Amino acid sequence: MKVGPWGPQGGQPQDINKASKPQSLVSITICSSESEDGRIFGFSFVYKDQNRKPLPVGPWGKIDPEHNISKINMDPDEYLVQVFGTTDGTGITSLKLVTNKQPYGPYGYPAGAAFVVTLQPNNGEVVAFFGCSGNTLTALGVYVLGKNGLPVKIGPWGGSGQPVDITTPIKLKQVSVYSTQKIGERIKGFSFVYVDQHVKPTSAGPWGTVKGHENLPNVHGPYGYPSGTAFSVPLPNDRDDNGAMVGFFGHSGESLMALGIYVGLVSNEP
Repeated sequence: MKVGPWGPQGGQPQDINKASKPQSLVSITICSSESEDGRIFGFSFVYKDQNRKPLPVGPWGKIDPEHNISKINMDPDEYLVQVFGTTDGTGITSLKLVTNKQPYGPYGYPAGAAFVVTLQPNNGEVVAFFGCSGNTLTALGVYVLGKNGLPVKIGPWGGSGQPVDITTPIKLKQVSVYSTQKIGERIKGFSFVYVDQHVKPTSAGPWGTVKGHENLPNVHGPYGYPSGTAFSVPLPNDRDDNGAMVGFFGHSGESLMALGIYVGLVSNEP
């Protein structure tokens, strides 16, 4: 499933052959400059397809020997679980990659808006990329592969509190958000209805407290008062990519403390 991309959508769209069904990453090559005006100049990678055949992709942008060229060779039991980056109005300025074994980077110079993709342990992995490029890498998104066809947990973002979670979701039906728009306020409570793997509508929450204004499901925000570090999880609009937000998890206390999402296959269930 595709998650992202982050960064301006200018330049040439870049993608893999989706029919190849990526299964794992073999290597990643990043061309970057760490100077104050540095960024990611080039990006390429090798992944294994459904037949375990290595397929090279890129470079997106330029692999220029005048800049720093870093190659990550993945061990057979190593897989990518986190992608940190920053992006300004012209492209991807920095990247940091974290596997189940170690971090790599950061590469480039961190400037602009931050983004992060965090996968929960033993739940999924990043197996390929897509995005846009010109003379540099302008936008980047990831392909995530779940375990045994299950939805992938991405996040959470926010603080600590009591962990809250659900059973395997296949479709999101309704979301209710309790909040106020007062300065310094936050999301007081959060609840939703989802269809589980047994095709049963199931209610979750409220996480936090039922205070403030209950926002109607057909009103899509913004809710609360925007402050602090922003986060976003864009999903491509192309239905053929089969990615959809199907549920949530996170932390709660007197308010909603942290929120993550489940991304699963598009369900035809009513």
